[in-house]
Order: sequence, then structure tokens, then C-alpha cells
Amino acid sequence: MWNILGYLRQSKPLPAKYSQYKYLSYYSGQEPSTAEIRARLLQSTGGSVDLEKNEETGIATLCLNHPERRNAVSGKMMVDFESAINTLENWSSGKGLIIYGHGNTFCSGGDLNMARLLSNPDDGFSMAIFMQKVLHRLENLPLISVALIEGTGALGGGSEIAVACDFRLLTSNAGGIAFVHTRLGITPAWGGCTRLVCKVGYTKALDLLATGRKVSGEEALKIGIVDGIVDSENAFTEAVEWLKIRVQSDVEVVKSLKTMARNAEVMSYDESLAEEKRLFAPLWGGPANKAALSKNIKHK
Repeated sequence: MWNILGYLRQSKPLPAKYSQYKYLSYYSGQEPSTAEIRARLLQSTGGSVDLEKNEETGIATLCLNHPERRNAVSGKMMVDFESAINTLENWSSGKGLIIYGHGNTFCSGGDLNMARLLSNPDDGFSMAIFMQKVLHRLENLPLISVALIEGTGALGGGSEIAVACDFRLLTSNAGGIAFVHTRLGITPAWGGCTRLVCKVGYTKALDLLATGRKVSGEEALKIGIVDGIVDSENAFTEAVEWLKIRVQSDVEVVKSLKTMARNAEVMSYDESLAEEKRLFAPLWGGPANKAALSKNIKHK
């Protein structure tokens, strides 16, 4: 395995595909194609990501299913995740999504068997490219997404999946959320650092990332990393009911509102305003608006 410390100690120049911040290694290799990355990831087998859509409620569920590894994410599961996002992007009646783990525990991060198989900077970069794209598409889905965190909690890569969702619900007895990457001698790679800083601020995020400590319960609520606590005995049902309240509007309204809010998060103020009026206009005088007007619903 390539040893950055050895190079620094010997004051030798770095290989061409590496450059440096001052005292920091930096990968500058070429980005492989998605097809190449997908083929490499599929060499890491085990587990699945199982998608179910409920046409009646408009709520889909995505199950991280690898119980013998505490739902750790293999390369094959990453490809499954991408496939599920493809389906959800084209689900016309979809309004909401719940991501949860098989067997009442969320996700223990990346599968260590995969880490051993793909243990070099080139594969690490490829995996990061793939999962950043998948989780970015998850963020941008026109569905309101919720991570239901149970059992041992959301650890490492599991925490990165959780913060890519719009909301996070924690069960009353869950281990919590922990960015444990530093314990493995790495940092987040799937966008978790960037998203955590955006959600809880620089200082809190740096503390959680540097210590790798778990946050749960009242502390998690206080710092804003989770949005609610649900009963551990009835967690999935409570999560569905929690989400139903937020997707009770017409499907076009929900999709437009989610997109509008996401734009406000990532666009400039003026860009978001410009998009807001264009997302609003088709709803004005549309079916849901006319139905509400006919019932004089605003004043009830």
C-alpha cells in the first residue's frame, strides 16, 4: 500500500497523480467512468438494498439489508443503491422515502471486507466518486426522505447516508450517530463532512468528526443532527406516520416544495427566488389549487 509518510520523511517527490496542500497528501488522478467503477464495486459481494414502493401512500422504503455485517455497505449494495435511486427519480406518484436497516439496526458503515478488497487510493477515489453521486441524487430527489436510525445506530458510512436524507429519526434506545472514520485512519468520503458542517455548523461538526463520538437522544436533537425521537418498539410505524404528515399534500405540491427548499439550500438567494416563482406558477390554478378553492379550504 502506498505510504505517504514514507515519501514525506524521505523528501522524495510525490507520484504524478498526487499533489499537496502544505503537509497534506492530495489525489489528482483521473476520474474513471461510472461503468468502470460499477464493475469494480461489484467484486465486493454481499447484502442488498431493497426498494418497495407504496402507490397508495406515495411512500417508498429502502432497506439496507446485510444483517450478518450489521448492514454494512458492500460494493454490490452501492450499485443496488444507485439502481433504487434511478427508480425513485422516475416514480411519478412518489412523495416520501424512508431509509432503514434490516433487523432493527441502521448501518455500521462500509463493509470492512470491501475495504480490504479495494484497499488502495485509486479504488478509494472511485468509491468516493460513486457514492457521492448516489447520495447527491438522493438529496435531490423530489421526495421527502427520512433516515430511521435504530439499534447500534448510524456509524461511519451509515452516518453519511443518514445526513444525506432530509430528516433523521432516532429510536429511543438507538446507539446514535457517529462519524467513526478517524478510528479507521480515514475521513468521510461520501459527502458526510460537507453535509455535517452544513447541518450543525463548523465547530460542532469538527468536534464530532475528530472525536468519532456517538450522539443520541436529547443531545442529537439539541444540535440538530436528528429531528425526532420515536419509540423503539413501534419505530417503523411511527416513522411512517411522522412522514405521512409531511407528504399529505398533492404529489405535485410535495415534489415542487421539496425541490424549492433544496434550491434554497444550494443556490444563491437570487437564483432560488427565480426558480421559486417558476415552480409555483404551474400549481396556481392547477388541480389541487382548484379543489382547495372549491372547498374554501383556506378559511376552515
